[in-house]
Amino acid sequence: MQLSREDWIKAGLRKLALAGIDAVRVEVLARELKISKGSFYHHFEDRSDLLESMIDYWEEHATRNIINELEVHNSPSLERILQVSFAPNEENKQIEFAIYAWAKRSPELSARIAEIENQRIRYVAKLYEHRGLKPAAALSRAKLAYLVYLGWMTRFGAKADLDMEDTFSLLLDI
Repeated sequence: MQLSREDWIKAGLRKLALAGIDAVRVEVLARELKISKGSFYHHFEDRSDLLESMIDYWEEHATRNIINELEVHNSPSLERILQVSFAPNEENKQIEFAIYAWAKRSPELSARIAEIENQRIRYVAKLYEHRGLKPAAALSRAKLAYLVYLGWMTRFGAKADLDMEDTFSLLLDI
């Protein structure tokens, strides 16, 4: 059985979410995937290559694809981006939570996440501008919405049962 590069990346992200960055090891993943390490080295130079690919994959699927899908379907609304962002997809939130935990130990990753966050915030600011806010106010509101998201994600990781309806109303109210 031949695994794809994406299979290895997804396995790495699952392991990251379940056990943290130190558990993302070639030997461990190969054992869990029931395949030799040779398959890994067919797709990656080393563990660092895998880790970088995991972040690339996460950025693509958790940021760019979401924005592109909203734009392609001509539905770039603030309501929709909030629904997507706050959707209770446990695996995705666990991965994102684990990436943020990893970034606390990695200045390089922390800088990369700051870039990704800026993409997200700029997009949400654009949506606030479409609702009539001036650019500076839209950017401030987008930052607030993002900080609410980060707080919610942290509590989501703790399995908190948070009702976000009132919060959504506040975020949508201009």
